[in-house]
Amino acid sequence: MQTVSGTAHRAGSVLGRPRLEAGPGPTEEQTGILHMTRRTFLNASTAAAVSPDWQWDTSIKDFKSLRANAFRLSERSVRARSAAAMPGVLSMLGEIETVRKNSSTDFLKEQAPTGWLRSIDALTLRGEGYRPIQEILIRHRERMGQCIMLKQRPKYRFQFLDALMSAPAMALWLETQDWTNPWAVGNVDMDTAFALAFEWKVNCNPRAQGALSAWFDWHDRKIDRSIGFWDLNRTGDVLKSMAGGMHQLGIYFLFGKEAPYHERAIEATLGLQQANGLFSPDSFGHHGLDMDSVFVLANLYNRYGDHGPRVRSALERTFEANLKCFHPEGGAVSRPGIDRQPDAWSSWCRVAVAGWCARILRIPEFQGPWDFHPRQPFQSEAGGKGRPDWLDDKWYDAVDWPRPAGGSLS
Repeated sequence: MQTVSGTAHRAGSVLGRPRLEAGPGPTEEQTGILHMTRRTFLNASTAAAVSPDWQWDTSIKDFKSLRANAFRLSERSVRARSAAAMPGVLSMLGEIETVRKNSSTDFLKEQAPTGWLRSIDALTLRGEGYRPIQEILIRHRERMGQCIMLKQRPKYRFQFLDALMSAPAMALWLETQDWTNPWAVGNVDMDTAFALAFEWKVNCNPRAQGALSAWFDWHDRKIDRSIGFWDLNRTGDVLKSMAGGMHQLGIYFLFGKEAPYHERAIEATLGLQQANGLFSPDSFGHHGLDMDSVFVLANLYNRYGDHGPRVRSALERTFEANLKCFHPEGGAVSRPGIDRQPDAWSSWCRVAVAGWCARILRIPEFQGPWDFHPRQPFQSEAGGKGRPDWLDDKWYDAVDWPRPAGGSLS
């Protein structure tokens, strides 16, 4: 198992290309600072190989065949509804115009003045401890993503954000989350900032800019400098801190903000890679953990170039292993050998991983018309490099967000 202080190594090749040799790790002192815990790094043998009875899609040899795999899932899942079945996946594969052509805007009619969930009865609760606010934020994330992808604007502004429109309120909101699980908090945290960004940039509410500035100020102050992520309860769980922190970093990248302690974030994430090239300590990969890890590595590498040889070596291993997660009938699974049926979200994650790795490694067979505009905060690849200032009108084109028309909403 590779750790943060792991030694250089060589292994196989990707599509016949020799691997890069990993560069030297951080010093012993730096490694100690990262305060990794035993539960973060389990025995590598538990994640060493894919199940022997798992049959993956061996037809994927290039961008064209990867795209064909995604379309098979799209067609199988929704029959005649065509490419709009998995808009996030297909847009990354360069099919944004197809998605726009085949997608409905009926979801705009579902919005009430209080939001897209009309009552508590509309919530889908997911077990003990699941909070309704998370469901509300997730639903709005989905609807905001649709608006951005289809260049639409909702009828009503997001009134549920009014309580967060001051720095003290923002700090109270963030500090009273359940930081015993920084992974879960990362989702709520990102969705809060994403909603504020949409409320400001699309719904034309200037108060949201102030709240978003307070959000950035708080995160700049509260980051764990030893790992480059947020771990307010000092759990020492680097895996969950990374999986949560990639969500907050996505907001930094959306606006081209400097990522605090980015070199430490790369060091910590490299230390999470398992012997099989993926990032779950419990199985052959996990769609969320694999995407989260590669998102951090790809964006920070493209923005800053930190640990270049080590990042490229890690991504070569990930690229090869990730291809084994695609199902012959189309799409991908989260954990091959455990999960048997592909789903849209696992497919979204694994297509993203394939694209981020292929572009950094410059694998010629996979150099298709990739599209990583940040229509969702976790969809970028350049770490916000070259992003116009958030007050510049050119920002809208850079991120492919809809320009507002008609002033602020009621």
